[in-house]
Amino acid sequence: MEAPLVKKRTIISPIWILPVVALVIGGWLIYKGVKDAGINIIVHFENAESVVSGKTQIIYRGIPVGTVMEVTVDENMTGVDLYIEMNSKTKNSLVEDTLFWIVRPEISAGRISGVNTLFSGSYVETRPGTSKLPAREFTGLADS
Repeated sequence: MEAPLVKKRTIISPIWILPVVALVIGGWLIYKGVKDAGINIIVHFENAESVVSGKTQIIYRGIPVGTVMEVTVDENMTGVDLYIEMNSKTKNSLVEDTLFWIVRPEISAGRISGVNTLFSGSYVETRPGTSKLPAREFTGLADS
């Protein structure tokens, strides 16, 4: 009587392909989410008239680069804090002397400005600074 022939499998079972693919896709999604995550900053203003959470855009040279996520009264009740999520590409321009101001429609004796905000709503304009020191808290200008 012959002994039964036992074969050892050296190939990984095809059933493991699906979990490995899911793991690779999950890792890629986590990496992409971290890489593309916005930068959170706070800008202090005297008032936030016409600023809307989740809607008001941060504009640089006509292009949206962030969104106001939350508007709250500051700790001392002397102004407001805008919690803003900036585009990840703005990381290097968020330095100490970066400027922010709210653009609203304004009509005075010798000047008309912000007319485009009549239809689109107010927005926060920004101008990058020249400093090399990064910052995440800023004081907004009272007027453009």
